[in-house]
Amino acid sequence: MKEKSKSKKRKIINLILIALGVAIASSLGVLFGVFLSYQKGLPKIKNLEDIKPSVVSEVYSDDGRVIGRYFLEKRIILSSKEIPDVVKNAFIAVEDSRFYKHWGVDFYRIMGAIIRNLKHKRIVQGASTITMQLARSLFLTQERTLRRKIQETLLALQIERQYTKEQILTYYLNQIYLGYGNYGVEAAAEFYFGKRAKDLSIDEAALLAGINSSVGRYSPITHPDRAIKRRNFAIKRMFEEGFISKKEYEENIKKPLHIVKKDPYKTNDYIAYFLEEVRKYISKHYGNKVLYQSGLKVYTTVNIEYQKIAYKAVQNGLRAHDKRKGWRYDKENIIAEGKDIETFSLKEWKIPPKKDWITKGVVLSVTRKKAKIKVGDYTAILALKDALWTKKKSLRALIKKGDIIEVKILNINEDKKELTVSLEQEPLTEGALLAIDPHTGEIKAMIGGYSFRRSEFNNAIQARRQPGSTIKPIIYSAALSNGYTPASTFIDEPVTFNNKWTGFQDWSPLNFDEQYRGLCTLRRGIEESRNVITAKLLEAITPELAIKYARRFGITSQLQPYLSLSLGTLEVSLLEMTSAFSVFPNNGIRIKPYFIKKIIDMNGNILYENKMEVNEVISPQVAYQMCSLLHGVVLRGTARKARVLNRTLGGKTGTTDDFTDAWFIGFSPSLTAGVWVGYSIKKSLGYYETGARAALPIWMEFMGKVLKNKPDEKFPVPPNINFVKIDYMTGLLATPICKYVIDEAFIAGTEPQRFCTEEDHLMVNDYYTHGASSHEE
Repeated sequence: MKEKSKSKKRKIINLILIALGVAIASSLGVLFGVFLSYQKGLPKIKNLEDIKPSVVSEVYSDDGRVIGRYFLEKRIILSSKEIPDVVKNAFIAVEDSRFYKHWGVDFYRIMGAIIRNLKHKRIVQGASTITMQLARSLFLTQERTLRRKIQETLLALQIERQYTKEQILTYYLNQIYLGYGNYGVEAAAEFYFGKRAKDLSIDEAALLAGINSSVGRYSPITHPDRAIKRRNFAIKRMFEEGFISKKEYEENIKKPLHIVKKDPYKTNDYIAYFLEEVRKYISKHYGNKVLYQSGLKVYTTVNIEYQKIAYKAVQNGLRAHDKRKGWRYDKENIIAEGKDIETFSLKEWKIPPKKDWITKGVVLSVTRKKAKIKVGDYTAILALKDALWTKKKSLRALIKKGDIIEVKILNINEDKKELTVSLEQEPLTEGALLAIDPHTGEIKAMIGGYSFRRSEFNNAIQARRQPGSTIKPIIYSAALSNGYTPASTFIDEPVTFNNKWTGFQDWSPLNFDEQYRGLCTLRRGIEESRNVITAKLLEAITPELAIKYARRFGITSQLQPYLSLSLGTLEVSLLEMTSAFSVFPNNGIRIKPYFIKKIIDMNGNILYENKMEVNEVISPQVAYQMCSLLHGVVLRGTARKARVLNRTLGGKTGTTDDFTDAWFIGFSPSLTAGVWVGYSIKKSLGYYETGARAALPIWMEFMGKVLKNKPDEKFPVPPNINFVKIDYMTGLLATPICKYVIDEAFIAGTEPQRFCTEEDHLMVNDYYTHGASSHEE
């Protein structure tokens, strides 16, 4: 009986074992089928390095500083050697402490996470390794499903088979999202701390590792208290894993949060126009995908210091012009709009005020001599004496409670939260400044308008305006190249040209001051910008010849062969005119202006490298004569205000009819700069707002600061130039009767042969007094 009983039990056990085996086999088969199902469609991890994440394209100034970036995802790729151990250790301690021990999936951690989550009846711990997180970010979505988790596991196993731990960690630290559009530890380090990843301290590396799990929840910008707790958790984990000492742990958890203050509304307005031209060029020639995702390195010609000086000069010049126009009663009033002053806020107020900043404020109260203005958490005091430019005797005549006005911060009292301010007003005028190295063609500064935030239209490149008298040096260059000298003379007198020369009707040009000088040399003609002299000169050399030279100087506009060309009736860009003037200090050579030196892709391949386009426009001798003539414009002529710079400079003013456009283009021996001022639409700048008044001060501020502390340069004298003492008024060889004698530059063999006499002086109007004439343009 016992044997039968044992046999029966054995059979039952065997049946159970068989059934269990079948069940296990079936389960394994099903599980294998499931894995095959989830494996289907997954990428084969063979060349992870071929996966090209979106990488920031960087733009560099002429001295190698980063001045701008283009990106969809702000990511700066680092090699393993460029990522410091403190960063690697921080992320390993927080995200995957057994990173170097598992093979992509940490089963110990999975079991621990299951137990903890069951105990708390909710998910309190994840089990994804660094490799699994990398697989997810590269190939999968963020959805929380069993299918995605299985796929993530399978991909992690593939990655571990193909790559070393160091490679995986490097890919991971370049890939992760760390908030505010920043991908990877390098971009995040720059954003949060204003430094490179290699320079991060323990507490800074711990913060990045800590916020990684949920940037929105632990953001150091919006949730600093949570960020500190999370950072300290990361520091603790680093200590527990043996990455830092107890002393380092205790020191770092006590540190305050040091985050670079970010103004989400602030842009680099001073260089925005230049960067936009770079962006448009790359987008046009290589496409947006290459521009925004391919990690280009774009080396440009811009000089950061020059650019900042130019930006400030244009801002100051346009504000000065606007103040001459007077106060405008066009200010927004929040009370009239039904808004509450106490709760009202402006985006500018998010950043603490700084001295000399111009910001907006809301008028709280106003008396005749004093107004109180809300500027964020500060109360600003505006005194009548700080609004004198308005020419009003009472502040009540200017502003009222609720007005939003602009003020400039003069002083700050932090204890009382008080500001002392002066009254400002955003100008309606536009302006542009362009600076070119005449010897290389490099654009060193470019300002396209008052503010890129207000208008993206680039007045330095895109706008085409009448240049007024700034066209005259091109006509004079043509004349000097064809037998004329600075001492050649014409009669400055009323004159009428018939329609043969005008193309439509008889034309009588007027001088700016509507006066006439009689006998006049070409030097006086250009220094005083005598319109009649230039018109007669153009008639003598023919408009066709002048157009030929204009083309040589780089003028591409449509040109008509009429005498009105002498007054700048064509339309040109500031870039064209500034480039044209660069011929004079460069010995008659024009180098086509450019702003990009070289473009390199992320693999080090050169996509583009500028090749200078060099053209001889005029001879070195004529170029020197023009430098001398235009230097005279600064010494004695329409730009004599610039004498205060005490530099060897040359240039020419320009003003169009009804004062709609104001120009000044000038140069030192090493830098050429042009300035234009006007409205975005054809409109008068105001009576007597000439090139000398509206544009020249901007140019002077720019050149004065750029050349400060640099030795004065002289225009180099080429061979075959002879200096002869001549009478300034008649252009003849000087004699003792001549009151004003100058050393004039002549090409050898073209010097005057006759001495000046009393009769010659009678040809000059006797009312002319050197340096005291009314000419200004």
